[in-house]
Amino acid sequence: MHRAVIADDGSSGQGMNRKSTLRDQPDSFGWISIGLHWSSAVAITALWVLGQSIQFLPADAADQRRDQHVLLGLTVWLLLALRIGWRLKIAHPRATGQTALTHRIARATHYLILLMLGVMLVTGPVLAFFSGGSPTLTRIALTLHSVSASVLALLVFIHVAGALKHLMFSDDETLARIFVPRKATVKSDCSQGDG
Repeated sequence: MHRAVIADDGSSGQGMNRKSTLRDQPDSFGWISIGLHWSSAVAITALWVLGQSIQFLPADAADQRRDQHVLLGLTVWLLLALRIGWRLKIAHPRATGQTALTHRIARATHYLILLMLGVMLVTGPVLAFFSGGSPTLTRIALTLHSVSASVLALLVFIHVAGALKHLMFSDDETLARIFVPRKATVKSDCSQGDG
């Protein structure tokens, strides 16, 4: 008798590889998380570079650069909000061979990154649209926005250092899983029937 193992979503194993690589699995990121991760990384890097460069430019060029930063920020606002919502909704996959402590540290770092992004997603529009009439609001929003950008840069550095540690010193698939999801395999139980 041949029995296919039923997937967590209740489907039989047919077509499971394609379907299961779209969403995260307990030990692997899916295509949605991978796409959100890399598109957010590109957007955040561009926003950070634009934002940091403002202070080094003369007034006219600084205003133009600030406008570019605001425009890009508003353009990717929904993407970054989706990134935060997705990670809060979908459990964080655990790397194969990762200790419980390492998993907790990695997860805490990721959630702190999301928190800093959330602060920036709130304070950025406040600065862009609501701070003209209130110097106090402008000062508070700018301080929160700037501090969260600096903390975010530090957290991203820690995140990248952790990824490089896995690449160079650990014998695991931690880094590879953020590029391509692990393929789910359909296990089958083949045994002889009574006749």
